[in-house]
Amino acid sequence: MRAPDEIKTDIAHIEFARSVLEERLTALKAERDQHRADEHATAKVTKRIAEFFRAHGLYIVGLHSGERSKDHYALAKQMWRSRAVLLPFVKKLSQNKEPSFVYETTSLSVTDKTDLKNLCDMLAKHGWISFKLVPEGFEVAPSLRGVQKQFLSGAWAEEINLYLIDKTLKTFTQSRRQGYKLFWDLKLKRIDSDKDNGHDMQLDLVAEVGDRFYVFETKSGFTLSIAKWVDRTRLFDDDKNRFITCTADEKLNPLIFSPFRLFALPTLEEQFLEMLQVDFPGPASDTPTGNPIS
Repeated sequence: MRAPDEIKTDIAHIEFARSVLEERLTALKAERDQHRADEHATAKVTKRIAEFFRAHGLYIVGLHSGERSKDHYALAKQMWRSRAVLLPFVKKLSQNKEPSFVYETTSLSVTDKTDLKNLCDMLAKHGWISFKLVPEGFEVAPSLRGVQKQFLSGAWAEEINLYLIDKTLKTFTQSRRQGYKLFWDLKLKRIDSDKDNGHDMQLDLVAEVGDRFYVFETKSGFTLSIAKWVDRTRLFDDDKNRFITCTADEKLNPLIFSPFRLFALPTLEEQFLEMLQVDFPGPASDTPTGNPIS
């Protein structure tokens, strides 16, 4: 059996070696994390948002900003403008499992039928469906792939959120000096993450307005993922910055979720404008500024 002093000496050597390794590991992680942030932290457009997330222990893996050119964006706007008649059809289309189905239009007005046909024309143009007129309405044969199904099942709400937030910010900044930037589909990773690939968090939309950040989560269905919502509120919402969950369900009462913030897409423009007016109470300016998205 080894003597106690010999064991103590070996323990001391191992503990010293461990401390050296931990110190080296800390230095290497710091060096790695510095390189991770370089791309967005040094770019003019993303410098401030990179600093914002870094202060919350995160760095940006990827994001989108600037002009919005995707077909999905134009399609979502078309759906939203006539949502009372088009969203029930989109829901039926996304849930359909048959080779074809008949969507009845006998109870619709001429205007509603025209709006529905315009949407079907657009979907057919992109190869999502084929359709023909029948006495009962429209006979539709879907040919949806994964991304298209995801869009119709709820991702359209993220596009609408972007559209409405941009529209509201245009209105607000027309008579004020605050500029704004919009970033969407942000992928973030924790600074201390050991993952080499992927990301730890995805955010639908972040608006940078003056010196404030507004982080938006979008939900098209009835499930709001309250636990995730609460965690992100605690992470991002403070005296200056806001975390807001947006839902397509206008029947949800935002007051029952207080103190957490809930916007409904049908009333989002009004709710967000009211928030901006509270956050930026200064006098209006004659010089409009902004960063609109087409």
